Amino acid sequence: MKNLILLDLGGVVFQSTGISNGRIDWSIISRLNKKYGHDLNIGDDVFPAFLSEYNALTQQSLSGTTFLESVFDTLEFNTELIEMIRAQSDIVIVSDNYRENIAYISERYDFADWSLKQIYSFDYKMHKSNPVFFQKLLNELSDYKSNDMILIDDSPRNIESARNNGIEGMLFRNNAQVKKEFLSGTLGLCKKSFGLFPQPIIFF
Repeated sequence: MKNLILLDLGGVVFQSTGISNGRIDWSIISRLNKKYGHDLNIGDDVFPAFLSEYNALTQQSLSGTTFLESVFDTLEFNTELIEMIRAQSDIVIVSDNYRENIAYISERYDFADWSLKQIYSFDYKMHKSNPVFFQKLLNELSDYKSNDMILIDDSPRNIESARNNGIEGMLFRNNAQVKKEFLSGTLGLCKKSFGLFPQPIIFF
């Protein structure tokens, strides 16, 4: 069985925020994320309200698809990290996200081509910061044990949540840091040429 990597999207594969332009105002998006983000992430149907309020505040009439396309035009996609990991391992995407967003980006960035499976907060109706999320994940990925996994996350709360279920973690900063810590054996992994991971590795 190949190694397994659970890969987060926001803050790891994608930037958390982008650069504003004539169509996309990230200050307004950030404000609306605080208002609607929790409900969106657990699968509630509030995207129409989110989009309607965004259009009103920016005096636009963007469709959902045009809005999402424009948002991701402002974000960088971390191809380097994906290619670095998939060279030796299978990838499962695990992310706090909302259905409409995933429906768009999973096609645009061809998730099915480089990931074995996708698990989202709206699937479990809870965020990764809830330790029950990882209990459900371990049940779903029953071929792997918690001590076979390592979580790499940009959120300390998510790392703590995973550790409550026996999953070790690293706070993600950048690709170079990931490579350095694996090569140095900081996480208890073998010092082999980078890309050869002796255990499944989880990126959230």
